[in-house]
Amino acid sequence: MEQAVRRHFDGEADRFDAIYRDEKGLSQKIVDKLFRSVIHQRYAMALQWCGDLKGKRVLDVGSGSGRYAVEMARRGADVVGLDFAPSMVEMSQKAAAEAGVADSCRFEAVDFLEWCAPHHFDICLGIGFFDYTADPRQFLAKMADMTQERGIFSFPMRWRLRTPTRWLRLTLRGCPVFFYNERQVQTLFDDSDWGGAAIERLSRDYLVNVQSG
Repeated sequence: MEQAVRRHFDGEADRFDAIYRDEKGLSQKIVDKLFRSVIHQRYAMALQWCGDLKGKRVLDVGSGSGRYAVEMARRGADVVGLDFAPSMVEMSQKAAAEAGVADSCRFEAVDFLEWCAPHHFDICLGIGFFDYTADPRQFLAKMADMTQERGIFSFPMRWRLRTPTRWLRLTLRGCPVFFYNERQVQTLFDDSDWGGAAIERLSRDYLVNVQSG
C-alpha cells in the first residue's frame, strides 16, 4: 500500500501544490473554491491552533510539498517534514530554500514507522495523512510517544457528497483512500496515549486538536 501512495503523490506533486498557489487560471480558481476550500480552511486553523511557534520543534508527518513546514519555519519553528514521495520532498526543499528557511527545515522521504526521531517534538502534524493510512492507531501511538505538547490531525469524512467520486478516482489510480465518521475519530483518540481531543468539523474533514497525554 505504501508503494501505491508513493507512486500516486510522486506523479501528483505539482498539481497538489498548485492548490495553495495564487498564480492560477480562472477555471482552476473556481474548481478550488468549489471543491478544495477545506484545504485552505484546515491550513489556517492548524496554524492558529499552533500559536506562537518561536523556538518550537515541529514534526510534520505527510508533509507533502512543505507548505505547513515552510510557514512554520517562517514563524520561528524548527521543522522536520516526512513524506513517502521523493518528489514531494524535493519540492519542499526547494520551497524552503526560496523562502530563506532551509536552515530551519529538514525533509526526508521515509516510512514514518521505520523512522528514528532525533529528539522529541513540541507539536506533531498529520494533515492529509490519515486519508491514506489503513491503521491509524500505530501511527498515532508513535506520534504520541515523541510529542510533548499537542498534535493536529485531519481525517476525511465518510458521508459526504464527493466521497464516492474521490474513492473511485483514487482507486482507479491504484491509490488506497480511507474515510471516517466522527465516532471512529473520537474512539481513535480515546483509545490512544493522547490526552483530550477537540474535533472540529470542516466541510470535508474532521480537524483534531489534541493535547499530549
